[in-house]
Amino acid sequence: MDPKTELNQFCQRFCQRPVTKSDIVYVTSKFGHQFGYQFQAIVKLNCLQGEEYAGNLSPSPKEAEKSAAQQALAAYANHIAAAPLSASKDPLTAPAPRGAAREAKQPEEDENPAITPKTKLNSLCMRIAKRYLQKGETVYECRKVPGGYQATVKLSALPGEWKDRLWAGQVFTTKQKAEQSAAEIALMQISEDQDLSEEAAKPKGTGKGKGKGKGKGFGKGGGKSWGWDWGCGWTWQSDATGPDQPRERVTEERISGEVLDWKETYGWVKPCGDIDHPAAQLRNGKVYLHQKDLVGELKALEAGARVTFHVYEDPSGLGAEEVEMD
Repeated sequence: MDPKTELNQFCQRFCQRPVTKSDIVYVTSKFGHQFGYQFQAIVKLNCLQGEEYAGNLSPSPKEAEKSAAQQALAAYANHIAAAPLSASKDPLTAPAPRGAAREAKQPEEDENPAITPKTKLNSLCMRIAKRYLQKGETVYECRKVPGGYQATVKLSALPGEWKDRLWAGQVFTTKQKAEQSAAEIALMQISEDQDLSEEAAKPKGTGKGKGKGKGKGFGKGGGKSWGWDWGCGWTWQSDATGPDQPRERVTEERISGEVLDWKETYGWVKPCGDIDHPAAQLRNGKVYLHQKDLVGELKALEAGARVTFHVYEDPSGLGAEEVEMD
């Protein structure tokens, strides 16, 4: 059955009345390049509290609307399966749908959990723009939807019409996983575009290449770590890290912690609580801290000091920023 027809029938059963044109509204955007145009649609279900679902990039407006309808159906999949012929009269009291996506997979043993889809996406955008990204050029927006959260990402550092595009991810139970899903979809679609892939492959210029330092682990103060090499991509680098790498904040509220060690310009802090991020398992839960991220006149710390901070991710793992004494 056509996804749009199936969505109409579901909404009629759910609301127990015929649906009108204003109950289910599709908005389609066109994105073009020299190889033709592609389309993305968003469906708004005014009959179900105004929930919105974004479809995948499609070759025609008709297919784009079908994709958006399919996303809405996926969000209500458990309700459709459990009671295909019955519905609640009041959508406000209806059971929340399970959502379209399953929980994120645990990292494989040979994967680096610090390299998330968001980190990879930032790095790909840098390769295309041939520069580091500025604050506000990668914007994630997360909405509460039935079954959890759905996020979109906008990448204004990209060229042409790409800078105005929105990529929507799957529905997840947490905001962080929803944002990672949006990043993963954007990463896949950008990588599949011939123009952007060719631009990303062009050399930036003479670079330093990979380092040859010794040591193990993911530390930022010394030894080796995963990092981005403009010519080679993700590489195992030596001292090619520090506080000036592209970063993405992962906490919405400040957290507290205790300084474990301080070495003139950098150190390590142990958060008081758990951080919901795949890279939190690195370094036995320690978070990197640099002098540049100390707030105000604070220039150094001592072991045992109590601090509050936000957590960010970069290619090396997790770090603390906007650090203040507790």
